[in-house]
Amino acid sequence: MKKLVFFPSDPIKAYIEKGRTYDFLDNYYNPAGFFDEVYCLSPWGDKDYETIGKIHYIKAKPEHFSKIIKRIKPDVVRGYGGYCCADWVSISKVKGIPTVVSVHDTNPELIHQSLAYADEIICMSQAVKDAVQKLVPNVTSNIWVMPNRIDINIYKKKDHQKYFEKLNHCFPGKKHLLHIGRKTKQKNLDTLIEALKYLDDDVVCIFVGRGELQKYQKLAENVGVLDRCFWVDRVASEELPYWYSWCDCFCTPSRWEGFGYVFIEAAACESLIVTSNIGPMNEYLTNMENAILVDDYENPEEIAKAIQWGLNNKIEAEKIKKNARSVGLAFSKNSVDAQEVALYEKAMSLVPNNQINKQLLKSIRCENFRSIVGKIKGHIKLLILFPYRALAKYFGRRIKN
Repeated sequence: MKKLVFFPSDPIKAYIEKGRTYDFLDNYYNPAGFFDEVYCLSPWGDKDYETIGKIHYIKAKPEHFSKIIKRIKPDVVRGYGGYCCADWVSISKVKGIPTVVSVHDTNPELIHQSLAYADEIICMSQAVKDAVQKLVPNVTSNIWVMPNRIDINIYKKKDHQKYFEKLNHCFPGKKHLLHIGRKTKQKNLDTLIEALKYLDDDVVCIFVGRGELQKYQKLAENVGVLDRCFWVDRVASEELPYWYSWCDCFCTPSRWEGFGYVFIEAAACESLIVTSNIGPMNEYLTNMENAILVDDYENPEEIAKAIQWGLNNKIEAEKIKKNARSVGLAFSKNSVDAQEVALYEKAMSLVPNNQINKQLLKSIRCENFRSIVGKIKGHIKLLILFPYRALAKYFGRRIKN
């Protein structure tokens, strides 16, 4: 019986709020059903223990993870993310149990030195691998590139005119741009918003994702394109293929990415993709073959020029869209699941490095101790002050009477 323990980088509830389902999580965290039992350890959750679908969710403090791992006796421990989860892996090492950490972003703030304690590191792209090896020079072996995956039976071109008419009604405009991503600096909404002023007045943009809404609304107002911008918090994952198929152009000109999930989703649905000519996007997208890649992605005029070319040159744009489908097929769930299973098998065959990040564990324990002492001091202060406050209140009423 094979068992997996994993640490998520966000509360599970956050994934559900983004439109994912527990069935999706079952398949994502247990590729091809490789493991017989799967346990999620995290400091978040409404309950200390619950089983939803095929995953056992356990809420605990990270410094207690190792004790729980000893009880479960998994074949491997996995951390999702090169920051907090890499830290938790480094302080939760159990003798004889190999550890795997996956890194999903090139952002230096999300690549911690604790990655050096993992037995195996999975990077979502070559760009991520390069960033990890630059920032954590001790990592020289057992580091692999494995992309993300999509269900190509779900993510494919849709032709649902009634649904498209509904979207046209919700978002009035002749041409529709679609941007999907958190409303943050990384996703480069500001440049796309400014690009709108260089496009025809009947071109509108729908921004899907949560984040700093007021900041970008203010920018759109200052640029004079607020009436051409529409803001949507989220779209259910099962509806996204319709949005990708409906839009005239999918444009998320990211400043950096770890992999770029939305680009392979859009490609599989044969969207006209306009994005930045940087890794990892240019690892799987080719300019003017299956996407339009922009070198100067901080320049609104260059973004507008790329979009306008795609909108004006319909025959060439259709060829690019058709070619994009093959990009999506390369990231089919079955194919990537097989790669991930192979990496798990490789990790399970390794002689684990049992070294624990003692310095980090000590700092966490010290921080917890200081927190407990602070709470005790607060309670003592209340106990001391309460009688005096009660007496003052009592005599205050007596004097008034």
